Amino acid sequence: MKANLGQVNCTVTGNYVESPHSSCDDQPLIITTGECSSAKKAALLADGNDTWTQIFVPEVLCVPSQKPDIEELMSVNARVKIISQRVIRTPYYETTPGDPTTVVPIENEEGTYLTGRKLVVEGILRQKVIYTACTEDQSVHSAHFDVPFSAFIILPVGTPLTTQYKIDTCIEDIFISRTTERQIFKNVTLFIKATPLVCPPQGGGQ
Repeated sequence: MKANLGQVNCTVTGNYVESPHSSCDDQPLIITTGECSSAKKAALLADGNDTWTQIFVPEVLCVPSQKPDIEELMSVNARVKIISQRVIRTPYYETTPGDPTTVVPIENEEGTYLTGRKLVVEGILRQKVIYTACTEDQSVHSAHFDVPFSAFIILPVGTPLTTQYKIDTCIEDIFISRTTERQIFKNVTLFIKATPLVCPPQGGGQ
């Protein structure tokens, strides 16, 4: 599943030119931080709860107008903030052609069946990109970007609309590349898991 790519309007734009590949072992690498470990993801999946999804969030980011042009990207840090969640109704069956009394589940090309309930999760990717400027002194600068995203998770049939979830997120991969002196392309692969919250029983006194 892919998040929508919003409109981009940078002050200075141009066509993407791929950097020449180098066979040198010491070519500069872009440092990425914020990705979760494979151990953390394995722990999230260990309880057998299959209420999760994976999405990727492509972004075209513009360097703020007060910042100098990019010469070379140095590092990127990303983290996730969940801002809202809600359970919504969806269709989950359709009638058989020629026999309106027979209904069948709705299935998409990926083999996923609708159940009548989805959890919609909204969040923000908070990111800091550090780069060297295309100036004589090659000064180091940082730029901060907050990018919203939305995802959904199919829930079991009959899930109450008032159900609340503990949302766990895991950044699986960050890809970043300079496309022009003012533009950066970045793609984040994100794992999202929802665990229903169980409220303690009311009262309890004897």
